[in-house]
Amino acid sequence: MPAFLKHIGASKEEFTHRHLDNLPNTPTTRYIRDVLVAAAVLPPRDDRLEALPRWADAFLAQAPLPHRKYLTPFAHWFLLHRIRRTHRHRPLRASTQHQMRSRLRRALELLDWLDQHGIPLGELTQPELEAWLEEGPEKRREVRAFITWAAGRSLTGDLVVPRAPIAAPSVFSTYEDQAEQLHRCLRDDALPLDVRTAGALTLLFGLQHTRLLELTLHDIIDDDTVVALSLNGHRLPLPPEVAQLVRALRDQRQKSWRLDQTASTTPWLFPGQEPARPLGAAYLYLKLRRHGIAPLASRNSARLALATDLPASVLADFTATSISNSTRWTGYAKRDWLDYIANRKQR
Repeated sequence: MPAFLKHIGASKEEFTHRHLDNLPNTPTTRYIRDVLVAAAVLPPRDDRLEALPRWADAFLAQAPLPHRKYLTPFAHWFLLHRIRRTHRHRPLRASTQHQMRSRLRRALELLDWLDQHGIPLGELTQPELEAWLEEGPEKRREVRAFITWAAGRSLTGDLVVPRAPIAAPSVFSTYEDQAEQLHRCLRDDALPLDVRTAGALTLLFGLQHTRLLELTLHDIIDDDTVVALSLNGHRLPLPPEVAQLVRALRDQRQKSWRLDQTASTTPWLFPGQEPARPLGAAYLYLKLRRHGIAPLASRNSARLALATDLPASVLADFTATSISNSTRWTGYAKRDWLDYIANRKQR
């Protein structure tokens, strides 16, 4: 790394992200990029977003040439265009990156199947499409994006890909297990502080790990009397014992942040091994499980308990989720909030 940085300093040409893009994507390369961004040598960018076009080009290069006339504009002018438009002011999540890749793969799978059966894309019928969907895994329904794009450009007829039904949650913790795990998070000093904090927030509020890992030190609101988290512009007040955990983790991260600033512009509350990136959601999930906390069951049980007492609109703000997701949870809790709305109007 010192030799590489020396080469950068000696070079007379303007150094850009493209120079690093041509190197292997290793932790060392990412760290060098992060240091240069933190030092304002390179402008900030969303690496996950910028990696998608390169991945798409490499994927398309392996596709049969006749398929590329459909897949190239679908990937670059539809999928990537929409992602860039919706992520101008917020970083791309790993789930969105995975979804885009899956949609392009499903489109290629369909075109390969049509080739095998001697069916031109423009002659694909609804029964044939449904036959392809039914003979494969559920993820084939993600071809819906490609069919929508193709139909909009008159490349296919009026075809419909049914949306995959959203399965109701089936994994829950008992009240006793939930209480025991929360007690350990609040009182067991043998547990790592980040495990105690993430566990308590999951057990009490059912926060998704992807949202939890987006928290920075700036999202902790502390006026010396009440500690709250800033979630999508809404304040989530914390109970005193949970507030103590969040304060302790914040203070711990503040100390390490003094060193991390050389390679990061974001003070993550749950930083990963690379300072510029938060902990991975899968890693946090496994870390909680390793310490006896059931992440999925705990989150589901917390969401169900909240949905029993809160209307969907309040639940959405409270847990930083979409209104449609919160509506489903209130449905699972079998509560009717029409009386609540009527009472609010009367007041």
